[in-house]
Amino acid sequence: MSSYAQESNLYCRTKKGVNGKTIIESMFFTPPLKLITPLYENDMANIMLLNVSAGLMAGDKQTIVFDIQEYSKLKITSQSYEKIHNTQNDYAMRNATLNIADNAFLIYTPLPCIPFANSSFKNTTTIHLQENSTLYYGEIFCAGRIARDEIFLFKHFHQKLFIYKNNTLLFYDNMNLKPTNMYLTNICMFHNFTHYLHFLIYDKSADVEKLQSVIEDSKIYAALSVHGDIIVIKALANESEDLLDLQIKLCG
Repeated sequence: MSSYAQESNLYCRTKKGVNGKTIIESMFFTPPLKLITPLYENDMANIMLLNVSAGLMAGDKQTIVFDIQEYSKLKITSQSYEKIHNTQNDYAMRNATLNIADNAFLIYTPLPCIPFANSSFKNTTTIHLQENSTLYYGEIFCAGRIARDEIFLFKHFHQKLFIYKNNTLLFYDNMNLKPTNMYLTNICMFHNFTHYLHFLIYDKSADVEKLQSVIEDSKIYAALSVHGDIIVIKALANESEDLLDLQIKLCG
């Protein structure tokens, strides 16, 4: 059962303030979710998402919604790695929705997710874009607590991503891992790697050649592809830091 009596919710709505900086217009959250007061890089607000607990437990359910209004410029990250504890015969769940208005800019790069042994996690992220929205979105998956040799010992990790533009589905990704039924160290899967970056860009001003150069200079196993309006970068490594560093460089 969940450590909390009710579903954990977080809602945040931003707008461009009178001084040109992005401000939080309204927000609410229930434990253990919390937001830190924004820090600023010029007119861009940096918001840190906190989970004031040891991590996600059996039965935990979180709902997170960000409404990024027109001309907002926002960077969202998390305070710590996301730890999914042993959920026994249950699972933990998160549903996140990012609504990005026209002429709004969002970088969304939470820290990596670590599923512990015997854990099950279902995560769905839905992103709504408009024609002139800008999005840099990254998610990093770890195979487990690597230092303990706890590699691919989780029960089920299911992560879905939907991206819509003007209410039309633009991109869909479905990462559904069940180690007991799948040979995850196959050369066509993770092979000898333990960390995976999935990075997406929707930015009309993005320079694909420059992004490709960033990938090549990183010296890690990564590839770029273009799917319609979405630029997709996927990378494999054996340390989170390598992928976090690449992610920062891809954000420019």
